[in-house]
Parts: sequence; C-alpha cells; structure tokens
Amino acid sequence: MRKTRLILTLVMVLVLLCLSGSALALVKHTCGLSNCICFIQLGDKGKAVSGIIDRLYEQGYLPSASGSTFTAEVEQAVMAFQKDHKLKADGKMTDNTLTYLLYGMSVKNLDTYYPELSGDEVWVSTDGGTRFHSNPTCSGMAYARKMSARNAQELGFKPCLRCWSY
Repeated sequence: MRKTRLILTLVMVLVLLCLSGSALALVKHTCGLSNCICFIQLGDKGKAVSGIIDRLYEQGYLPSASGSTFTAEVEQAVMAFQKDHKLKADGKMTDNTLTYLLYGMSVKNLDTYYPELSGDEVWVSTDGGTRFHSNPTCSGMAYARKMSARNAQELGFKPCLRCWSY
C-alpha cells in the first residue's frame, strides 16, 4: 500500500511538472510533446492568434482577418508562408516563423541588424490574456506558449506587472 501511494505521488508530480511547462522551460522549440508548448499551433486562441491572422491576411495568405482561433485554414496559410520564405513548412508558428511574419527576416538577421530589438523569451496565453510573462504558470495562465519578448510586444502584449515589477 505504501509503495503504491509513493508511485502515485511521483506520477502526479511528473504530470504536474509537464502540465505547467516548468520542466521544459529551458528547451527551445523542441520539447517533444505531441501538444508542444514551444509554439503557437492548431487549436490555440487569443490575442497572439488574432495578430498572426491579421498579418497573414495583410500578406495575402488568408482571405479575411476574422477570428482568433488557430484553425486548419490558418495552419495551411502558415505552411504556405513558410514555404514561400524557405522555412520548414510544418504549419507551426515557431518564434522564427513569427519573426519572419512580423519583421520579414530571420531572428538571426534581426538580432544582427537591430540588436536593440532582441529580447528574452517570454510566455503568452493562447486562451485569452494581454500580458507576457517570465514563466508559463504566472497568473494561473492557461495554454502558455513561448515566444520572444520582441514578438510578444509587436503583437500588442504588455509585460505582466507581477513578473516585471520595476
């Protein structure tokens, strides 16, 4: 009985770590989960997705700029954008793809030509919320996704007052 309780406790701790993303916070866009926390993807919602849809529409990859859900149509538009820019065409909005969408160049080139725009990786909610955070569980955030602070600010996110109290 005691052994079973210990095993169940360990399993619950591992599940909570995986759900919170804290065990994966240092992994950059390769966490290996089927529902990866490192990029915006199919089914995500909110301000970040609305900004992506607006940019894809402005650049001719979507017929309208309506909605705030990352649908199969948005995924296809992202794949077309990635293909046109010689990126890995997998339909996943990684930070590098998002940087191309927002600034028209890679993260490496943007950091080289505009070092003042470089920034830390932050977390945004893809289920509502208008702030970016220093960790994926701040403010009870649900469905956190990682991106650069530069891209979060370009999409209209503001810093969380708990994470960045100056």
